[in-house]
Amino acid sequence: MKQNRRFGSWVLSSWFFLLPVVASFGQPLNTVALRASWDSIPTRPTTFRWVAPTVVIPVGLALSPDYSTSHFDRFYVRSELQNKIHFRTHADNYLQYGPAVAWAGLSLAGVKGRSQPFDRAGIALVAHGIMTVVVLSLKQVTHELRPDGSDSYSFPSGHTALAFTGAGLLNREFGEVSPWIPIGGYAMATSTGILRLTNDKHWISDVLVGAGIGLLSTEVAYHVYPWLKQKLVRHKVAPHQVK
Repeated sequence: MKQNRRFGSWVLSSWFFLLPVVASFGQPLNTVALRASWDSIPTRPTTFRWVAPTVVIPVGLALSPDYSTSHFDRFYVRSELQNKIHFRTHADNYLQYGPAVAWAGLSLAGVKGRSQPFDRAGIALVAHGIMTVVVLSLKQVTHELRPDGSDSYSFPSGHTALAFTGAGLLNREFGEVSPWIPIGGYAMATSTGILRLTNDKHWISDVLVGAGIGLLSTEVAYHVYPWLKQKLVRHKVAPHQVK
């Protein structure tokens, strides 16, 4: 048990150490070559940002059923993991916030992202709002039993969805500052999903779908936020136009 706690603490500490390292490497790059386009909100994501979640979600759903004639479904993956990996840790309960903490830390440190600080905060709020509504709704509808039998809110993985939402925001805002920023964000998010599996809290289908939801929530937020902002601005300006 002490060894497991020590391992979890090591994982958590090593990933949070990434934040100041990324900031120190990213800031010089940011001040050397700034792009004027960073001052505006990017509203057209690359194809890859849509392809990744639209691949992992169907794969996760495909692994959900119990295939009696197959050796690759969620039950098989769970049995293999639990037979070969014998440790438990609470690090995933904290690591899920890692990408969001990195996003906030870089913003507070003054590292210039693609969006203005106010818009950046608004986009993050919308992304996390979308993710939360989708995840909680699916948990209430599906009532999927967790692998360890602790409750019936297994599908999808909220920890993984939260981590990948934060990683997507890191990539969107600070990906041009340093390649280590999105690498670190996605590594933390992936580690969160893996730990949810090894801790026997989720099936692989829960984790894959959760990751897809997190990534999609970020992309949808970048499309929805400009429209919401425009609506709010019009709503505030309209009363002053009335004579």
